[in-house]
Amino acid sequence: MDINLRSNNYKHLYDDLYFQDRNFVDKKRLKSFCQEKGFIHKYVKGGLICDVGCGTGEFLSYIEWHGDKYGMEINESAKKMAINSGISFEKDILNQTDFFDVVIFRGTIQHLPNPFSYIQNAYNSLKTGGYIIFLSTPNSESIYYKLWGTMPSLGAAFNFWIPGSAELINVMNNFGFNHVETRYPYIDSPYSSITKDHILFIIKLISGGNKKIEFPFWKNVSEHIFMKP
Repeated sequence: MDINLRSNNYKHLYDDLYFQDRNFVDKKRLKSFCQEKGFIHKYVKGGLICDVGCGTGEFLSYIEWHGDKYGMEINESAKKMAINSGISFEKDILNQTDFFDVVIFRGTIQHLPNPFSYIQNAYNSLKTGGYIIFLSTPNSESIYYKLWGTMPSLGAAFNFWIPGSAELINVMNNFGFNHVETRYPYIDSPYSSITKDHILFIIKLISGGNKKIEFPFWKNVSEHIFMKP
């Protein structure tokens, strides 16, 4: 698919109606936020942080961050809500040098038409010892992706790059980052239903992949932390 068409599809996906529907945090998303906060706080709890694709700013507002919060967001309505929650926006913010302590890509890296440019800019913008964190990141090494070449709830029209964990680690190492930790937050996630997911997986397998069944399954989603040495 043409890259411009994909970009337009991506912008349409995250339109005003999407963010109106997301202008709250339900119990499942709250539990996800809590787990992700714990993952981040294991290594860092404060400093200058940038959330790439921050939406309405709900995640940064939740994680009890000690320091200034910056965001990047293509939707203007969402950006206004994020500003009201205390998040700052500046043009070309990732073009700063040795500025941030943490840069987060939460479910966004796969949607970016030029992900390597963002990673390079993130590297340049981080201070020595700073972290780049990938949350809710699709993993092409999962059983689901290997069998059907797609990811649950992620249409191909909205994705440019779905890396496997090993590929992402290799890419980040090539950019100069040190790998700190990778995890697969399925078992304890609020979206997991182990028995149900196994049944749905078998049904989809028997159907030859024709059943339009979407569910979180084992290593579909990965989370990674890297440090700039």
